[in-house]
Amino acid sequence: MTFQALIALFTLFMVPVQGWKAPWFCHGDDCPQFTVVHTYEGFEERFYHASHWITVDIGITTHEKVKKAISKLFLYTKGENEEKKNVKLPWPLILSVEGDEDENHGSLSWPVPVGTHLPKPNDATIRETDMPAATVYVRSFGGVASEADARENLEKLKESIEAAGKSFVPDRFVAAGYNTPWQLINQHNEIWIFAD
Repeated sequence: MTFQALIALFTLFMVPVQGWKAPWFCHGDDCPQFTVVHTYEGFEERFYHASHWITVDIGITTHEKVKKAISKLFLYTKGENEEKKNVKLPWPLILSVEGDEDENHGSLSWPVPVGTHLPKPNDATIRETDMPAATVYVRSFGGVASEADARENLEKLKESIEAAGKSFVPDRFVAAGYNTPWQLINQHNEIWIFAD
């Protein structure tokens, strides 16, 4: 493949989908764009376009470290940056985890819509990242999600993917939340597993 063809392919994946309508759980925000490829029993297969994120690495994903990372990103959006500016970012807030339950590491990220200016963070642990285009298996569930809920839905998603005869990356998943903790109704949560 020529260099020009690679650039054209990259551009294709970075361009917003024309006419794409964000689902209800994005709350009218410009959340990461995807196409539903197929709906199976218990999960959706989605194709996510390449996207840009602001991220904090966590290390081992304990409850306290996740809370601290959420606080860092929240404070950044409320003016804890070099320009002292508020930054409005859409949902979802995602926790990405790699490794097994005992030896894992993770990061917390918020999506950054195309064209959004991000002031430089005051906290050096906050960085910008890119998520390449990918096929993702997604299980949705409601309620104010706990760690136990996420683990239960992760296991159910794995079982559903295996039952559908699909292969997946076994030691990586994403927990996605689309609501503030104090929004008690119409909560929407997701578990993502990446296709192999």
